[in-house]
Amino acid sequence: MKIVRDILSLALVASCLLGVQILLNDRWLWSVAPSHAYGLIGFVTIDLLLAVAVLRMGSIAIMGTVLASVIEFGAMLTDLVAGQPEGVQSVAFRAYLASDMSFIVLLVIQVAIFTVAIGTVTVPIWHKHAHFAQSTGSSYACR
Repeated sequence: MKIVRDILSLALVASCLLGVQILLNDRWLWSVAPSHAYGLIGFVTIDLLLAVAVLRMGSIAIMGTVLASVIEFGAMLTDLVAGQPEGVQSVAFRAYLASDMSFIVLLVIQVAIFTVAIGTVTVPIWHKHAHFAQSTGSSYACR
């Protein structure tokens, strides 16, 4: 379990670093969509706090990570589909985000964070259920 928490924490740190890199280097984001940049600052902060919490607190922080990754992925996907700032054509903003490798990698990292976090939460439950089913002689036991 510790190695999975370490991997999850590293993925959260990678998300933070990529977010910081976008914030430092994407001048167009700041000039055209500062509210999106401020949102990214919020996500970077949350990811950093969760990276530390996952190492220290375990399960509660991992549940927070599941929620945060879903929210961040949803916000990024909404930006891609319909989140253009005022005064920018939706096609232009969508093309900009779709061609921004940092944005795409950050989107993929959110999927990876969610996958690891949800697996970390559900595998122990599944094992507990399988052990209970085997000990009671249930025909639904996983073998």
